[in-house]
Amino acid sequence: MTPAARLRVLVAAMREPWPLNSGGRLHLHHVLRTLAAHAEVTLLLPNAPQFPDRIPRGVRCLSAATSVQPGAPEPRPPWSPLGGAERHFGPRPALAERLARLGRAYDVILLNGAVLGQLIRFCPRPAIWNPQDELVLATWRDVETGGWRRRLSGLRRAALYALYERAVAQRAAATVFVSRVDAAWARRWCGDARLAVIANGVDHDYFRPADRPPRPGTVAFIGSLEFPPNIDAVTRFVAEVWPALHAANPARRLLIVGRSPVPAVRALAAVPGVAVHADVPDVRPFLAEAAVVVVPTRKGGGLKNKILEACAVGRPVVASPRALGGLTARPGRDLLVAGTAADWQAKVARLLDHPEFAAAVGARGRAWVRAAHTWERTGAQFSALLAEAGGRHPRRCSSGADAAALASSRAARCPPLRLRPACAAPRTVVEELACR
Repeated sequence: MTPAARLRVLVAAMREPWPLNSGGRLHLHHVLRTLAAHAEVTLLLPNAPQFPDRIPRGVRCLSAATSVQPGAPEPRPPWSPLGGAERHFGPRPALAERLARLGRAYDVILLNGAVLGQLIRFCPRPAIWNPQDELVLATWRDVETGGWRRRLSGLRRAALYALYERAVAQRAAATVFVSRVDAAWARRWCGDARLAVIANGVDHDYFRPADRPPRPGTVAFIGSLEFPPNIDAVTRFVAEVWPALHAANPARRLLIVGRSPVPAVRALAAVPGVAVHADVPDVRPFLAEAAVVVVPTRKGGGLKNKILEACAVGRPVVASPRALGGLTARPGRDLLVAGTAADWQAKVARLLDHPEFAAAVGARGRAWVRAAHTWERTGAQFSALLAEAGGRHPRRCSSGADAAALASSRAARCPPLRLRPACAAPRTVVEELACR
């Protein structure tokens, strides 16, 4: 490959990468930004972007809405998994037509997001599918605490997702998840399809340690307040954990910060010591104020950006086992992990009452996240995977960290998992986390 022959990548996405108010937009923005440094990148969206000046530098943007070609590719028969996915997610005929017509001008295609996997059959070039989160895992966690009707509906949806993931992954050059736990679940039904694990990074220039100490007694929960797993997490924390913490010291405060809080979250402001801050322009002042950041997630899947960001600013984190799934942080050192309400109360109180211990945990968490999670590392892994799928050979890595990233992107296959009646004796850490 001559120096001038750059990899040509077409990235299809449902939403533009701005504003950075969701994990999906954050992921897409930084992947595009880092890819554009090494490849010719074109972003294909359903409609013209509302913030064209916020498209990462070097990325060309196209809109499927400008297509003038009559009609669209014929849909799959209704009995196929991809046909079922079109009915479930909604068809994307304009994007499909655009992919089929323009895709041959590129070396490789990146289908960003779970929904766009349905367009794999319209890709005329090798395609990487980037769902990020595994659909069956998130669905099961959402319904496992509900009644039998909800579970039955969830099982039907999970079965559709499993068939859909298998159909797409078997066609894709690789399927990318942000967590090894998610990839381990997908391995159960994706057979010998190639599954890669590329974790999210964090913007260490943006999320830097605060220039002032935290406010004593302040606890913070930060995340989208319309996202069901976050709603479940924060409402349960206020109901089961916060009353005892506040009763022990009425000066303690809980800050709930995020966009679009639903009524159930807004109502938490009536609880003593709780304040809800909606749609703030910048979460960093609240992270700076927090003496402890809590992530009591029990639903959903993927990788928790809120943990990475809190650790990046040097604040100690208490997380649930599921929130920690897929991360390499060392429980008890880089952050604390809590399960029961009593465990949560004890560990949050310990951090609040012992600032030196809290500062040590925060410092170790920051050292961990700086070493393990950068968007440059994420971009290097995506670049290597796309170059390989497009028939190119990535340049030799210049550092041990880059070499490890490349090896992970090339061969990050989770071991096959057999469905077993119980998970009492998992053989590997991946299996253990997947069974939780």
